[in-house]
Amino acid sequence: MGTSVQRDVLLKIARDRLYPSLTNPNFLVLRSRRRIFQRWINLLGKENLRVLDVGGRYQPYRQLFGPRVRQYVSCDILRTDLVDVVGDGEALPFADRAFDTVVATQVFEYFQRPHKAAEQIRAVLKPGGVLLMSVASVAPRFVDEECWRFTPRGISSALAGFSKVEIVAETSSLGGLVRTITFAVCTFAHFPFLRKLVELTICPFLNLFGLVVEGLRLTENDQLTPNYSVLAIK
Repeated sequence: MGTSVQRDVLLKIARDRLYPSLTNPNFLVLRSRRRIFQRWINLLGKENLRVLDVGGRYQPYRQLFGPRVRQYVSCDILRTDLVDVVGDGEALPFADRAFDTVVATQVFEYFQRPHKAAEQIRAVLKPGGVLLMSVASVAPRFVDEECWRFTPRGISSALAGFSKVEIVAETSSLGGLVRTITFAVCTFAHFPFLRKLVELTICPFLNLFGLVVEGLRLTENDQLTPNYSVLAIK
């Protein structure tokens, strides 16, 4: 695959994660995460930010920072056209107090030692620096390399070194149930033509139903939420 083509593919994946279509089985959580992150980023109140994206092979949330970024550095164990530094989140190859903000979305599930990764991220943040992260909670195993699922207490434990931690469920339990059903239907549609049919018909219906359910705020229970978004301040 040519370099320009590869870059286009990566950017398309990033756009699809930031602005998911109704055919995407992960629509509910991706849409919610974008809105949560945008609200937090708007509250940062800083310009000329140095941002580190840990696990940043796609960087879907980069554009949410707009013109406020002086430098955006992506670090991942896999080299892609968008990765600046190949490195492990549990042993970040950066100086202490080098960044204003760290982004780590859906990557803590892969760390064998998530507490160590949190310590590394805290070290490279400036005093008052911010970590924006998302972690899987009640979610299927997407790949065999994943190690963990997180509860609010587990998140707080991993981020115990931070001065403030805010944890927000990306959906309620009802929205999480709809998302799980949507993902399950797509998973069991083994044949490509059948999966495409499901994505064009069942997925939009379920996602729209999930939007209505979430909009009505029928419950604040989050025991079945698929993911949590997290804001942590050093």
